[in-house]
Amino acid sequence: MAIDLHCHIFPPEYLRMARTRGAEIGAQIYRRADGREFIRAPGDFDYPLTEELWSVPALLEALARRRLAGAALSVAPPTLSYGAEPGLAADLCAASNDSIAEIVRACPDRFVGLATVPLQDVPRAIRELERAMARPEFRGVMIASHVGPKNLDHPDLLPFFEACQELDACVFIHPYEVLGSERLQSYYLWNLIGMVTETCVAIESLIFGGVYERLPRLKTYFAHGGGSFPWLRGRAEHGFRVLRNTRFAVSRPPSAFLDRIYVDCMVYSPSALAWLVSELGSDHIVVGSDYPFDIGPEDPTAIVSTAPGLSRQDRENILFRTAWRLLGIKVGADAVRATVSEPDPGPGR
Repeated sequence: MAIDLHCHIFPPEYLRMARTRGAEIGAQIYRRADGREFIRAPGDFDYPLTEELWSVPALLEALARRRLAGAALSVAPPTLSYGAEPGLAADLCAASNDSIAEIVRACPDRFVGLATVPLQDVPRAIRELERAMARPEFRGVMIASHVGPKNLDHPDLLPFFEACQELDACVFIHPYEVLGSERLQSYYLWNLIGMVTETCVAIESLIFGGVYERLPRLKTYFAHGGGSFPWLRGRAEHGFRVLRNTRFAVSRPPSAFLDRIYVDCMVYSPSALAWLVSELGSDHIVVGSDYPFDIGPEDPTAIVSTAPGLSRQDRENILFRTAWRLLGIKVGADAVRATVSEPDPGPGR
């Protein structure tokens, strides 16, 4: 049994507004010639509007089918609406968070919530974060890898990250509107390549821009195995060594901040997961399904059981212990305990 920290839903209010005020939030629901409804939204998103996108019963069935004891529930990234008018975006975020809170209240043993905020307006984003984190249903927030032209180290965004640290809000950072999209339209490359590159930009911006150095208690985790960052870290280390006096806002190399970086296990290859454990430690890796999207594995925990060389403690860290520490709450604990007889050994890094 595992805890899924990369699990999405389209809140009903977002879908209602996509039908009634789609142009204002950058979304469109339309019907194709075969009669199927699709939703189009920022980030090269054009997807069938099936019940898996919004249905809580479908979500619960998927958790059971995939042996997932619980999940941290976040909005689907296409709903972020960072390009919308800030007041409208703030109202939409509040309604989306209310929808997530309702789901969590109905299944408090299965779910916790990650809030969404109108990050194009930082004061409004902080107010909505404070409102959400004052509620027991929420343990953090999901944001995109950038806000328009602003990478995550932009000075305008620092007060938001300061608020996240102060509120002990875990920040899930998800790629969105990937760079170079115009060259990645063929072969699904905007997702296959663009998403993981976008995440690498987000991580290195937080490192080299000094956000981690300034905020030592900020908790962050990243989708898709941390994107390409873990695999390119050696290049970042080398760049820091040869250019440190002219290009970076930090005094320490990327390796000094690895303990701040948590990632999900969506790397598809068991040997890749084993390597990722060797780089980051199993206590910095969680399960991610990317529900309900097709890029996610049908069985998100299979890679954990088949990765070579992992100890039982490593596997338990990835399946649920790391998630419990990040969230500060043991969501799905009853189901997990039914499968684990030994006492909690604590972090195994």
